[in-house]
Amino acid sequence: MKAGLGYRLVRGLVRVLLRVGWRLRVDGLEHLPEPPYILAPNHSSEIDPLVLGASVPVRIVYLVSRHLERFPIIFRLVRAFDPVFVQRGLADVAGVRATLARLARGDVLAIYPEGHVVQDAPLGPLHDGLAFIALRAAVPIVPVAITGASQMWPLGARWPRPSRLTVWIGPPLIARVGDDAQTLTTRLRVALVGLLDAEPRRARSM
Repeated sequence: MKAGLGYRLVRGLVRVLLRVGWRLRVDGLEHLPEPPYILAPNHSSEIDPLVLGASVPVRIVYLVSRHLERFPIIFRLVRAFDPVFVQRGLADVAGVRATLARLARGDVLAIYPEGHVVQDAPLGPLHDGLAFIALRAAVPIVPVAITGASQMWPLGARWPRPSRLTVWIGPPLIARVGDDAQTLTTRLRVALVGLLDAEPRRARSM
């Protein structure tokens, strides 16, 4: 999906801010396939969506929890970015259908396979839902490792802190014959761990 002018302006402003203030670096853009596909980042901070959106040259559709309806101002702002609203913790058939519909029309979705922010480990357990969607839609999964975000904005922090942000994009994962959701999730975990493990070595070579 082509990003509109408003989205591009916001993305550009955030990118400049992150580059100047937190030295944002993006590696692996050449791995991005033609849409549709699913971006699968680790989730170490609530700032991750902004970092991811500023890092890739396409408009991203996010999955957003319906609980934001309790916060009318934030809910209206989020709706302006045309997300897919889902019910967390439920068998959300409507949310799955909406997600598949977005992929069918050529959108790029971001789905966090950990399901929530994890800051006490490099990578938390991955859920099979992302892989299930990818298999149903027959789209690639692009693993993404975001580093430095948990230092920039730890859980509970009111203001950002000094850090260096890096986004590592890996080659897309395409389902093989015989892959089920669990198998594809295992492959995704291996890819994310590989990106996260290689990050310190590559960062030193910059």
